[in-house]
Amino acid sequence: MFSELGEQRTCPRYAACEGRGCEGARMSASEGPVGCHGDLVDLLKRLRDAAGMPPLRTIGKRAGVSYGYLSGIFNGSKLPSPDTAQAIARALTTEVAAQRKAYEYAERAAADRPANRTPGRGDRAVLVQEESLPLEAYLADVCRRAEVSRPYVAQSVVSWQDGRPADRSTARSANAAVFTAGPLVVLLGDPGGGKTELLRRYELDVCRRWEAGVRSGALPVRIPAPSFSDEHLAQRLFAHPPAPGAHWLVLLDSLDEITNARARRNVLRDAVRWAAERPETHRLVIATRHLSEQEQGDLEEAAPVCFELLRFEAGDVRKLAAARLGPDRVDGLMAAIDEAGLADLVELPMIGALVCQLYKDDPDRPLGSTRGAVYDDFITRLMTPTPSTGTRPEHHAGTRSDIGEPAWIDPAVAERVVALSTMSPADLRTLLTQVAHRRRESSPARSVTDILLDEPLTELPGGVPVKWWRERLVACLRRSGVLQQRGDDLEFAHRTYEEFLAACAVCDVREHGVAELRRVLGAHRRRHWPLRPVPGYHPGGGWGRRLWSTAVADGENMSYLGFLIDRLTDAAAADLDKLPSSAGISGCRFLAAQKRLGTYLPASVQARAVEKLKRHIKVGRQARFGASIDIRAVNEMDPGSMPMAETFAALAIDDSRVDSADALLAFAESRAEGLAALRELAHSPRLTSLQGRVAAATAMVRADDESGLDLIVDLASDPGQDDDDRLGIVWQLIRLHRPRGLALLDSWIDARAGGDLWFKAALMVVETDEAYGIARMKAIAGDLACPARTRINAAYVTALRRDPRGAEDLVRFARDPDVEERLRVVTVHLLAELGHPSARTVCDELAQDPNLSNRGRKSLRRVPLAQSS
Repeated sequence: MFSELGEQRTCPRYAACEGRGCEGARMSASEGPVGCHGDLVDLLKRLRDAAGMPPLRTIGKRAGVSYGYLSGIFNGSKLPSPDTAQAIARALTTEVAAQRKAYEYAERAAADRPANRTPGRGDRAVLVQEESLPLEAYLADVCRRAEVSRPYVAQSVVSWQDGRPADRSTARSANAAVFTAGPLVVLLGDPGGGKTELLRRYELDVCRRWEAGVRSGALPVRIPAPSFSDEHLAQRLFAHPPAPGAHWLVLLDSLDEITNARARRNVLRDAVRWAAERPETHRLVIATRHLSEQEQGDLEEAAPVCFELLRFEAGDVRKLAAARLGPDRVDGLMAAIDEAGLADLVELPMIGALVCQLYKDDPDRPLGSTRGAVYDDFITRLMTPTPSTGTRPEHHAGTRSDIGEPAWIDPAVAERVVALSTMSPADLRTLLTQVAHRRRESSPARSVTDILLDEPLTELPGGVPVKWWRERLVACLRRSGVLQQRGDDLEFAHRTYEEFLAACAVCDVREHGVAELRRVLGAHRRRHWPLRPVPGYHPGGGWGRRLWSTAVADGENMSYLGFLIDRLTDAAAADLDKLPSSAGISGCRFLAAQKRLGTYLPASVQARAVEKLKRHIKVGRQARFGASIDIRAVNEMDPGSMPMAETFAALAIDDSRVDSADALLAFAESRAEGLAALRELAHSPRLTSLQGRVAAATAMVRADDESGLDLIVDLASDPGQDDDDRLGIVWQLIRLHRPRGLALLDSWIDARAGGDLWFKAALMVVETDEAYGIARMKAIAGDLACPARTRINAAYVTALRRDPRGAEDLVRFARDPDVEERLRVVTVHLLAELGHPSARTVCDELAQDPNLSNRGRKSLRRVPLAQSS
């Protein structure tokens, strides 16, 4: 075909000018493109004519070029890059010679193009929009387009390790760590976690310095991965270092927004290879939400430095609020955040900024009218693609000629995948709402991907392998921000996202939502009979007498119910108003839990709940009488009256008062009274049980009363308590204040307190801080003052944590003739259980000991040596 088309308009002077501004390559507005540019246009037109004049949209779809840009190429107003020209030729013909000639014409035309020419709006570069602009124009363009007024709070990063939680103790400034860590850096973070904003802010700051004349180090250029193409890398801007001794820092952003897994890997590998070929002048930072196992394998040889971008801490949220609202309004916002139950969610920079804006717009109705309204707005923003990314068609999931989808894929199937990958945020939300609803209804809970296979829009097409289709679903829907990939499946990134969407699905038909809410709120009023008790209900009374259970929403998902109440506020008001009287303290505690979550409750409902709770925390005369009884003194005076005294004393203890006082903390008007009641109950062993006192002290700590920690330490240090109770109290202390809990455990270990208590404390240290705990276990195993049994147990725990020192100590104990025979035999069993290679040898050595008893020999014959050989 190419031989028939000929080479009619090859520039006759190209060989002589060698790209030094060939006059024949100039373009006149009246004459159209001439020279090599004209040759390229003529060639593409002839190829299109030979292909049957396919529509430009069809050609663009095959070549991955937008319609407007392609139209400019064919009318001569746009000059494509060599790679783009070759892609267009490939979409029109299979002749390799023609494709190569299109590449050569475009390459020659680009070389002959005047240096001061400005491309049109259709040029493919997105952030570096004018590929031949000088450096100064690029710097000015970045500074001009930046949102200079947007407040920003610096974030921190930690080294990322797949499958391990972030260790904030090793956190570093993101600016200081990410952009100077090496030639290839990968930055991972949550949806809405601030990755793009970090790159934008760094690009702006550096470009401002360069524009001011401080030109050293790295000059960043941010390129959104969904619009990435070889044209970006071929720009003249990158042809030379930005300044003597400086280098380019390419920031490849939003890699996860490329829904086609194959195309995403191609972009990743192309960018990494391009940077690796220019180590002296180019560095690369890749920002994404997730790296698949295949993508990690692609990067393994390049040995990237990987960071995880951390969420905000409480102090960061306050800084953001001060920057956006002013210092005098920070406390009001933080109180509104606590009241709405959004403390965890505002750790995401995107929603932190959203909450600040909501509060700024209407401080009298903080954070919208309901908690559900905040989630509604946030999920809408989360599903909206990053602005102006200009995703290239070939980056959508689906069959494309240039990325090599399997030949057996039916065109209709490919179009379905493309439709899923380009689904609008509204349609995507509708789909995920149904998935969340079906997942909530299923028991046991099904995976998101399995549910998608049953949905009409995403069901498995006929003749398509399940594995291939599941991979496409994961690639298409992971971009939502609401879902995240876990292995080969999808799951909701946050449980509250699933709960909110499930509530939305139920409330799509208002009658269904009202029925569901009344079922839950009215469950405590169901009639039960003595012969048909319900869990937690003890039958009593006569036959036929009506009995009522009093547990509200027992076993229900409180967050899901809160979203239901938010979406059905008017319908729920009457039922909520009845709870304090019909369900008593249980109903009041339910309302307090909803208040903590940030669910909207009418003022009248809150007032009735507070009144009921205040009455309940008051200690009556009978309880005070029982609490005043000194059991020991009564026993000394009259041993015969002891049972009666114990009965009255037991009646005084009622831990439900602690629950009521804790519930009062949820309401602003009763917080002080609830905290005072907690202090009294926590220090009253005759009114509250040990567990109740710990619960009261814990509630005090969570209400910012640090004296609760001192009380918990005192309760745990009481030698009169059972060992398990003391350890349970310390575990609660560790959850509240890790350093004080570990310090108390350390003191028990050092003092060898309470029989086995100190060793149980050492085990708890291992569970809390493995590295430090194993160090303590090694010390115990080597302490000759400890009993042999304890030393062996310490060595075994160390070995279970895959520390070789533990197995070495066990071998030493098994061979030690000074250790009791029974313990040596047990040690051999432990070595065999661990699969240690020396287990058989040690067993044979011990069996040959002439002093070994028959019982010991029989036990050694039962050692499962096959596991260790």
